Amino acid sequence: MGLESTQNVGTAWLLLVRLGVFWLLFFAFFRVWFILWFPEEWQGRPPWPAMWEALPLDLSMAGYLLIIPVLTWFVGAIIGPSVRRWCIRLIDGYHALVFIVFVFLFGSNIFLYQEWHTPLNNRALLYFQMPGALLNSISLAFAAGGLMIYAVCLGLSWWAYRRLAGPVLSYDREAPRHLAWLPVQAFCLVLAIRGGLGVMPINESAVYYSPYLFDNHAATNSAWHLLHSMIEIRSTENHYRFMDEELAREKTQALFMPDTGTLPIHSWLQRPQAGRPNIVIILMESMTAQVVEELGGEPGVCPNLSQLAADGISFNRCYGSGYRTDQGLVAVLGGFPAQPDQSIVLLQEKAAKLSSIPKMLKKEGYSTAFFYGGELTFANIGVWLRNQQFETIVSKEDFPASDATQRWGVDDLRIFHKTVATLNQLPEPFFANVLTLSLHTPFDVPYTSRWTGTTEREMFLNSAAFADYAIGEFFKQARQTPWFANTLFILVADHGHHDPNGVRMDDPRSRQVPLIFTGPLISPEWRGRRIETIGNHHDIPATILDELGFSSDAFSWSRDLLSPGAKSFAYYTNENGLGWVAPSGIAFYQFQSKEWQHFSKSLDAADCSAAQAYLQRLYDDFLGM
Repeated sequence: MGLESTQNVGTAWLLLVRLGVFWLLFFAFFRVWFILWFPEEWQGRPPWPAMWEALPLDLSMAGYLLIIPVLTWFVGAIIGPSVRRWCIRLIDGYHALVFIVFVFLFGSNIFLYQEWHTPLNNRALLYFQMPGALLNSISLAFAAGGLMIYAVCLGLSWWAYRRLAGPVLSYDREAPRHLAWLPVQAFCLVLAIRGGLGVMPINESAVYYSPYLFDNHAATNSAWHLLHSMIEIRSTENHYRFMDEELAREKTQALFMPDTGTLPIHSWLQRPQAGRPNIVIILMESMTAQVVEELGGEPGVCPNLSQLAADGISFNRCYGSGYRTDQGLVAVLGGFPAQPDQSIVLLQEKAAKLSSIPKMLKKEGYSTAFFYGGELTFANIGVWLRNQQFETIVSKEDFPASDATQRWGVDDLRIFHKTVATLNQLPEPFFANVLTLSLHTPFDVPYTSRWTGTTEREMFLNSAAFADYAIGEFFKQARQTPWFANTLFILVADHGHHDPNGVRMDDPRSRQVPLIFTGPLISPEWRGRRIETIGNHHDIPATILDELGFSSDAFSWSRDLLSPGAKSFAYYTNENGLGWVAPSGIAFYQFQSKEWQHFSKSLDAADCSAAQAYLQRLYDDFLGM
């Protein structure tokens, strides 16, 4: 293709139109892939309206992408033939770089959505900065296949770009006369980027056309959503403001004021003869209520959890506020609920201001220890753990390479063996936290149960069975130790999961988790009791610290679930919206559509308002740290 063409055509307009068409086809290709990848999500609804409804954000994103090539082309038209060859090369190089990034982002959105059920966002980028953690979550075969797909999509993108834009990249001999069109084209780009001439610029609401959240996600441009979330993350404004600040404060305070209760006054915990009790929290990776029979889950998967619940106190309606491990750590140890679009562990200045159980107990003379079979670089948890005054921290690095039996690291059975051996050496009283990892994709546990299939459901159930088996073995060993008789054990999940039943992450079934207090220190009259108070796992600090005789005032978002008259409610969230569980019902508020989706009984208006007040005050608290 020559630099100077003899065509007397509107080259500038052809370039704009052809590049615009190319990007719309690019977005459509990945949208069709997304639609076909999740056929079960449509449940008989036609998926193709998402293609049409997606146009506003697709056009906006295309407008952003066209700014540099259009301006570069006009620079060549202005300066003349001496720089036009370089302008064309710059336009080609720009698109090559964008393809490298965009093919990765749009492809990643599909595979991450399968796990997170939320479009690609700023939080995902933080995990991309930890390639080791990402590689641990996928199999080698999947990684190799992903690289092949990436290479093919990259080649197809370049081929389509050259076919559509290549013929019009050159300048005709009357290129300068096209300069008159620059203001017009600039206006068209601004119009596309803003989404029209309205007062407010475009946002995701423009493509939220359906009452079904998945349909709206299919219509959302992944790159536009990611860029928008990156801008929002730097904002100090509370984007979850629903009402007057004073009204939100009153509604939130009312949630923490006890009613006249019917629960008997504790004490539910016996005091050990040797002084203060030891406390061991087992934070179970992805241990959803869907695999615990007593919570309405799959029968026979977790018999050890069932037995521990029968010997202790089981909370029937406990929910995880977040859906990532780093959120679960902060919730359980720090009593601070998850935020929709942030992870406080990754924000060191804010995280350092949080109180936590280990930090408090360390001041009271407790030894502190943390056990995890993976890498502490994951989500920056190593830094946070040190700041929480954990004296002994055991991780993957403390095991021989042969013990790394799973992609994520050391399996649960081995980490529990190490836990018992280490606790045998710790002075009492001690506080210990074990974070498991076996129930995590790619579900490659060294164990075979009656679930032997290769589907994700079967592999999840097999991994859950192994995690339960490892817990059972831990208690067998712990019962032989001298410290067992003086120990309170708390078992809770870091978050729920959409498997094994494929429920969405805005569905309360995917957020319900087991919470069990067990061990020889549970008062006999409390053993086997099943608590119906609705709560969160970030209520653990207040529940146990009050019983131990310590003040829980530093944990303002945590409440004692075993206190007479404790209000019954639970909060959960992700980037999509806000979930609320109350006696009146369960519902999920979608941020973009500003609509409530109700599950089982409809959540009443008062509870809907209380939920919004709760999030508004929580985010104000987060921003104020």
